[in-house]
Amino acid sequence: MSPGRARGQSSVVGVVLVVALVVVVTTSVLLIGGSALRDVQDRTEAGQAELAMSNVDAEVSEVALGYADARRVSIGGNGRATLNESAGRITVERVGTNGTPIVNTTLGAVEYRAGGTTVAYQGGGVWRSEAGRARMISPPEFHYRWGVGSGNDPTLTFPIVVLRGSGSSAEALRFADGPTRAAFPNASAGLENPLSSGTVRITISGEYYRGWADYFETRTDADTVRVDDANRSVVAVLSVPSRGREVGDSIAASSPTVTVQGGATVDSYNSSQGSYAATRGENGSVYVGEDLVNAGGGTIYGDMRVDGDFEAGGGIEVKGRLIADGDADLTGGGVTVDDEIVADGDLRLGGGGRLDSPATVSGQVVETGGGVTVAAPVVAGGDYLSGSGTIESGADVHVGGDFYPANGQNIDGNVTAAGTFENGPSVSPNVNGVVVENGPAPNLGAVSAARDLRPPDLRPVDTTIDTKVDAAATTNDNDGSDAGRIEAGNCGSGCTLTNGTYHLDSLDLSGGSSLTFDTTGGPVYVAVDGDVSTSGGSPVDVVGSNEVHVYATGDYTIKTDWTSVGDRGDQIWLYGSSASTVTVQGGANFYGVVYAPGNQDVTVRGGAAVYGAIVGAVSDVQGGTAVHYDTVLADQRPVLTGGGGAPVTYLHVTVNEIRVEDG
Repeated sequence: MSPGRARGQSSVVGVVLVVALVVVVTTSVLLIGGSALRDVQDRTEAGQAELAMSNVDAEVSEVALGYADARRVSIGGNGRATLNESAGRITVERVGTNGTPIVNTTLGAVEYRAGGTTVAYQGGGVWRSEAGRARMISPPEFHYRWGVGSGNDPTLTFPIVVLRGSGSSAEALRFADGPTRAAFPNASAGLENPLSSGTVRITISGEYYRGWADYFETRTDADTVRVDDANRSVVAVLSVPSRGREVGDSIAASSPTVTVQGGATVDSYNSSQGSYAATRGENGSVYVGEDLVNAGGGTIYGDMRVDGDFEAGGGIEVKGRLIADGDADLTGGGVTVDDEIVADGDLRLGGGGRLDSPATVSGQVVETGGGVTVAAPVVAGGDYLSGSGTIESGADVHVGGDFYPANGQNIDGNVTAAGTFENGPSVSPNVNGVVVENGPAPNLGAVSAARDLRPPDLRPVDTTIDTKVDAAATTNDNDGSDAGRIEAGNCGSGCTLTNGTYHLDSLDLSGGSSLTFDTTGGPVYVAVDGDVSTSGGSPVDVVGSNEVHVYATGDYTIKTDWTSVGDRGDQIWLYGSSASTVTVQGGANFYGVVYAPGNQDVTVRGGAAVYGAIVGAVSDVQGGTAVHYDTVLADQRPVLTGGGGAPVTYLHVTVNEIRVEDG
């Protein structure tokens, strides 16, 4: 081959190679640019879809909540919005009631698909789904509120929006108001608020379940929500709190004998206004949930309230009122009431006794022996059966039945009987006051204070404690914390637990160790599958403004100080089971609430003091001890749920049907 011919072939090959390179580059540019352009277009269209569904959300809310009969919403963009009636299902049920679900229906969704992205309006919210994962764009009509304070019971309001019809359009859809059903409360079906027990379970399935799960977690808490990816569903659990009212007494006991003696004191203070020393008051009421045989020697700066009969059995001074939803038996003597005695039953006065307090009772007054001195007014719905003694001047008696004087009795006060004054030939009292027979009926309005006692809930909270312990054993914040050191008894240099949930097999501090609950970032929850004990100069302190809640299956033995911020009696809560005992002793100062209704026993001894309140089987407060009720607890409630999850007391659920048509 000649050199010239070779050069000619090389030129041709070079041109071909250049042309090929240009073609390859051009094709690549077109391919890459086209893909990028499609991505840009998809993102733009997804953004337009979000805007369109947000408009749907705003307009349909007006219809669903009754502010408009219908709304027309422009879709915009290049896509099409289509109603999928079968998209998603919601079930709302009360677990354990053996009834049909409150709600069981498909939700439906208006869906706008842009490439691999779907934006949908469902259940009053807007959701975006990509690569099998949904997230929330705007929230649904699910409103959960759990405030703190009187009247702020945990409440779920859920107007469920369901979509029906066959609308599909690239231009506009029309949303019209359909029938609305009150699912709960529903008086005709026996479904009423407040809820008294059980668990409410909400299940949502479908493509957007993950978005619903994220929202449920933000509105309640993570322990409330369970995600089932296999079935593409989420379950939110809310439990009716197994609790009564706020903590309204310094001592709320179910014990038939409450001993307040040996210089023991029950009084009050208000930590929101200052320390105990600065705000000491006389609102330290004691409530006993059944018949009370009193043994005393102490002082109660407040009311003694008994949901049954009261029987004196030792010396005690009540600075407030003695209120009994039954008989008030003072024959044992030694009881001083500074305010008044109110009983929805009989009043019994023992021989040689003295009544210095005004008394109003619905039944009889019976003097069981002689020498009784009545130095204050008495109002009774029944008869008055006297013994020898004196009714002093100013101690007027008004009865709804007959008055039976005793021979030789001194009656210097006035007596009014709706019946008769039964002095006979052999009964000759010394009457210096005015006696009125067949008089008006006495005013017994004060008896309502006894008849209408609003007792605390003294049922055991075992289910709550077991639930908390089991849940914390599965999901907790132990990793990276001092929980392991606490269980090992290795807190000599001080242990700290920050906000979160912790599971311990025991909590035992001794030998100068210490524990700090740092609530700066939020509350601390500790579930102990065993006993709690602090002794040997091992204090427990709280920093931060949030609360500490300790749930233990075993006993509590408190022999060292547990201190709160600013002497608060509502910052530390100890929960005990029906099998537990609680002992506060050894000069310990405990700032908080012992909440163990229905437990075995609660005792405060040996110079110890509780700044807060005690709810439980209190048997013994003695030996220079004190219970100082923090009145801020009148608006505080324990954190209790019966079956796990967030608490709920009031439930409001409606099913609001919206008809979707081409616009």
